[in-house]
Amino acid sequence: MNTLELFSANPLWAVGIMLIVGYGLGKAAESIKLPEITGFIIAGILIGPYAFRILSSDMTRNLAVLTEVALAFLAFTVGGSLRRDVIRRVGKAVFMISAGHLLVTGTVVGVALLVVGIHPAVAVFMGVIAGASSPGTTVALVQRERASGPFVEHLFGVIAVVNALAIILFGIVFEFAPLMFGVGSGESLFSLLTAAISDVGVAVLIGMVGGFAVHVATRKPGRAAAGTIILASGFLFLSTAIGVSFGFSPLLLNMAMGATFVNLSTRSDIVLRTLEPLTPPIYALFFVLAGTKFQLQAFLGGSLLLFGAVYIVSRLVGAYWGVRIGSVVGRVQPGIGRNIGWCLVPQAGVALGLVLLIEGGAVLGQLPPLAAASLLQAVNIVLMAIFVKEIVGPVIATMGLRRGVRDTPA
Repeated sequence: MNTLELFSANPLWAVGIMLIVGYGLGKAAESIKLPEITGFIIAGILIGPYAFRILSSDMTRNLAVLTEVALAFLAFTVGGSLRRDVIRRVGKAVFMISAGHLLVTGTVVGVALLVVGIHPAVAVFMGVIAGASSPGTTVALVQRERASGPFVEHLFGVIAVVNALAIILFGIVFEFAPLMFGVGSGESLFSLLTAAISDVGVAVLIGMVGGFAVHVATRKPGRAAAGTIILASGFLFLSTAIGVSFGFSPLLLNMAMGATFVNLSTRSDIVLRTLEPLTPPIYALFFVLAGTKFQLQAFLGGSLLLFGAVYIVSRLVGAYWGVRIGSVVGRVQPGIGRNIGWCLVPQAGVALGLVLLIEGGAVLGQLPPLAAASLLQAVNIVLMAIFVKEIVGPVIATMGLRRGVRDTPA
């Protein structure tokens, strides 16, 4: 092995390249009014094994821990949005909107993909993933517009609840993956469902214990910011390791940790703000690494391109009408029901996290090669959808946000 090969085999080579190229293309995207995430994904595509091959497939697989770290922070933040006081105040409306969104969007997306010929099991997974939204994009848009009031309060509640429910539902459906692909496990549907619900319950319980531990470790008012970062990160990494090692959903576990912590701690805002400086490089690596998995050549045959287009359009339709139906059933203010659906169009971190759990999950090893290849189609479909929705999604969501604030009296 020559000097260049030795140098490029070092994981720090990959991390450095990903950060530098990702930063450059992220800023380039922002300069033409596109989200930074779009630039990160393009960076991953270009330097990945399916384009210029600066990073090999083996190298990207060896960096899977970066995905786990990013998802830990992402899930913790989503859980941190589930504040008891907000849920109590707008809980019924938020739950009905969220339920309508998940049920209608999942059904519309699943049926649409079935009609165009995708495998039924993949259609089910895509329907569940379609329910997830983009918390980061939504928060950024609200901050940019300096929006506030009842509409924003309902919007943040819906964002938190739909992602929480999507993660829980995904964990249950994932338990049935081999059965959906015709690989018999010898277990009854009841036993599989019991096992899935049990896994969800245990993950939530472990997360609650972790949230209490973070609360105890960070509750001292005089604790330095550095100490808070070290302790909170340590518990996040430990909980993720427990989830991965014992087969529980790390997303669900860390989400439960965040929800428990934020409802126990009087210093939760301070702790979350202290962790914020850590997230830009972590999320940059996450999206760049995701981009390296995007196989452009897979779309040349036409079917995958069709699946991606159908997913994007059907999710847009499902999100709008799901929210409208949920709002009517829940008797929510018309201004909220007409506009929140548009704010759910962007889709990034949580959806990507769910689809990457498929790729890294043990279930792929239980499937025949053709079934595994069918399930992995979800990775490219979601990456294509994120790429498109992070371009047009913020524009649509901004329109919905402005109209929602205008149409919802304080």
